[in-house]
Amino acid sequence: MSAPLVLWFARPLLLSMALSVATLGAGGSAWAEPPAATEQSKRFEALILAAPLAEPATEAKVLRDFYHARLYQPAWSGSNEALGERLLTEMQTTALAEGLDPGAYAIPAAGSDIEHDVLVSAALLRFGRDLAIGAVPPERAFGGFGHDKRGEFDGSRFLKALADGRPLPELAAAATPHFVGYSRLKDALLRTRAVARAGGWPQVPDGAKLVPGDTDDRVPLLRRRLIAGGDLDGAFAEGRQLDGPLVAAIRRFQSRHGLDPDGTVGTRTIATLNVPADARARQISVNLERWRWMTRDPGRHHVAVNIAAAALDVVEDGAVVMSMRVVVGDTKHPTPSMNATMNSLVLNPSWSVPPSIANKEILPKLRRDPNYLTSSKLKITQYPEDSPEAAGDGVDWNAIGKKFPYRLRQPPGPDNALGQLKFNLKDSDDIYLHDTPNRKVFSRPYRALSHGCVRLERPLELGELLLGRHWQGRLADNIAANASTRTLMLERTMPVYLMYWTAWADDDGTVQFRDDLYGHDRRLAPALDRARAPAPRTASSRTGSAL
Repeated sequence: MSAPLVLWFARPLLLSMALSVATLGAGGSAWAEPPAATEQSKRFEALILAAPLAEPATEAKVLRDFYHARLYQPAWSGSNEALGERLLTEMQTTALAEGLDPGAYAIPAAGSDIEHDVLVSAALLRFGRDLAIGAVPPERAFGGFGHDKRGEFDGSRFLKALADGRPLPELAAAATPHFVGYSRLKDALLRTRAVARAGGWPQVPDGAKLVPGDTDDRVPLLRRRLIAGGDLDGAFAEGRQLDGPLVAAIRRFQSRHGLDPDGTVGTRTIATLNVPADARARQISVNLERWRWMTRDPGRHHVAVNIAAAALDVVEDGAVVMSMRVVVGDTKHPTPSMNATMNSLVLNPSWSVPPSIANKEILPKLRRDPNYLTSSKLKITQYPEDSPEAAGDGVDWNAIGKKFPYRLRQPPGPDNALGQLKFNLKDSDDIYLHDTPNRKVFSRPYRALSHGCVRLERPLELGELLLGRHWQGRLADNIAANASTRTLMLERTMPVYLMYWTAWADDDGTVQFRDDLYGHDRRLAPALDRARAPAPRTASSRTGSAL
């Protein structure tokens, strides 16, 4: 398995943005607006209502409070024009470094200084929010958890701190996720964009499969491509043969792209080599957005599954203590991204067959083979377990319509689909982690093969770790000695994160990429484009004189 995936969560955690809140007035006395100020407030109100806002109700209130606190004086124009220009420049630079689209924060032409001021405030507010919690909601169709567990963003404090002269890069650093994985991925974005700006990496032409020792006219291009991606040292730039150093570089490339690291160059490896650098930069940017969705405190002890990589890590005290391969849902039954909790496991579990599997998979098999229930050790639960009826005897399966009329259960045993262990997840949409009798699949690079649940490569080791020290080395013997179904409580309740990362960076900065298994990247990228494009303004105030 490639490098651990969950050092993403290593400390430091998100630092709070400790910004002072202005105290208006003196001694708490009421303040009445003079007529001129009232007129000015109306002008600001009209412009705020017309401003392009991501969340109009919330952000309009922030802007009203911001300008009310300033007695409706501009913050970024007039005598403050230099500050405004500096912030606009810093916002563009910072957005690019954070994987955001600088064009989303461009300021449209304004008819007055007041209008320009409100537009700058709206852009800064949107920028701060996008940095802190992401530009789009964390929907499951995008690889998010499907419910909003994002951190908080205090737009009022953000704008006031900027107006008070705090540097935008400083506030941006405080707002963004303080996970080492986010920082590493930003560095990877910088390097990948540099390659793209320099013209990208060369494309390797299709052709016959290349194996170690082959000589081919494409090999010099292959060398240049691997050097550009950091997989081959520049000292090995020459040669038409797949020699030892080149084969090692090919294997390195294959490993960090989730391919079978066999050192050969076939159709899939060439296709992966030829993904352009700017497309990889976009892939990194999409994954940075998912980082911004993360809860700021995942817990010092947790289980993390990267669905796209089909891999699991256990984190204790901020360090990865166990890693393993897993099997995740296939493209028709995707494993959902989620955060859940786990506090128990089941030894020798039975399997209640979901109705969807009974209807779509088991019924067609029964029509072809009436003895399928018996050969698969499945029982109809409406009848006594050892009765002929429980095995489906006498049922004309071809006479049954599309809906399977029975409930099926597979008793505990060596052939049970859940194996010897099942880990219960709370609030998980009936998704859980479990053992499997099919051990061969873990040697495959492609492991999206389940109906949505997560199958574990080393379930006994995980069980012993989570049950505590007194279970070390004992769990397998305990299961063998007692075939009954039992539930054991874990030593502590563990947060479990099922996440969808198609790009991340290892400790040494090596960038890992995985295929967009479920199309979440493909849907998230245009959603980010739509979210970051300022909405057309519905009103405009162009009657005021410049201030």
